[in-house]
Amino acid sequence: MNCYYHPDREATGNCIECGQPVCLECKVEYDGKIYCNHCIEQKITPGATDGRTAILVAPANTSGMGSNAVVPPDLGAWNWGGFLLTFIWGIGNRVWLSFLVFIPYLGAMVIPWVLAFKGNEWAWRNKRWESVEHFKRVQRIWMWWGLGLTIGITLVFVVLLIIGMAFMLWGIQRSGIIQR
Repeated sequence: MNCYYHPDREATGNCIECGQPVCLECKVEYDGKIYCNHCIEQKITPGATDGRTAILVAPANTSGMGSNAVVPPDLGAWNWGGFLLTFIWGIGNRVWLSFLVFIPYLGAMVIPWVLAFKGNEWAWRNKRWESVEHFKRVQRIWMWWGLGLTIGITLVFVVLLIIGMAFMLWGIQRSGIIQR
């Protein structure tokens, strides 16, 4: 049987609350019982006086749990993939607000900046990740694709601009306006 949250991993037990199979990363043992990350967060609140609360809740991978997800502080503050690829990055990371980039004027000027600053948090909350390292690795790949496409499009634009200017000068010379 495979983990409910990680279908590619072998389950090591079932959550006593929801009954879903969980792997080692998703399994939390509390009072001798097995819980999944989601159910243990429902059972134990961060403000409880139980000393084990901070130990049990903090290391849990809560990615993909929407507003219930605890965003790790070491994800970083800037997301180049969200900034450079906007809605394409948004599709890959399930951040649907990235489609606001299609709003004339405001979208193209504001949304890339919003995705740059909030992208890591939203991507962590909206998609299930294996670990923080996996998240960072995938976001680094998005960054390189964004930089590559930006540089490539810029080079194509510059080459087309130079070709256009050359044709314009050639046309002016052929018309006889400018003599050599």
